[in-house]
Amino acid sequence: MKGASRMKKFQFLLLDAGPIIKLFQLGVWGEFIEKCHATIACTVVEQCIHKGGGDALDYIDFPFEEADVKGLIKIVEVEPSEVKAFYDESHVEGRYIIDGGEQETLAFVHRQSEDWKVCSTDRAVYSVLGFLGKGELGVSLEEILKEVGLSKGKLEWKYTRKFREKFTRKGEVDAVQS
Repeated sequence: MKGASRMKKFQFLLLDAGPIIKLFQLGVWGEFIEKCHATIACTVVEQCIHKGGGDALDYIDFPFEEADVKGLIKIVEVEPSEVKAFYDESHVEGRYIIDGGEQETLAFVHRQSEDWKVCSTDRAVYSVLGFLGKGELGVSLEEILKEVGLSKGKLEWKYTRKFREKFTRKGEVDAVQS
């Protein structure tokens, strides 16, 4: 049973900048990547470094390259042509405001044959998943932390299951009405 406790959960987990920054703020990033195999789009890595490095008092040293080399996370890059193809096929362009990291993450998930989980703090990500009929691929930071035993008390609204569910339903309604 000793080996079972070392098994990672959420093997196919993509994180957006918001949850990553929150994991660092909570002081659980190291434990998190031991328990979850996080895959992060290159654009999201850049966003984290940019957001984390703004104010010297709030500076977060994101050791992404070191964690990637050690196999604790995986950094992926999606070609711009693949992002464009995603938008052409999905018909979500113009419906939701999606930043570059979210675009790359959603395009990555769209091309995969396996069921990935996507963790974000952006309503548009969950709405797009709902719109595409893939709402089950969304997961909140609250849900993940609870699942892996790293809950740190009550989180802000954008990190909760209820937030994810609300905006996933919005995307599902948008799909029916389109």
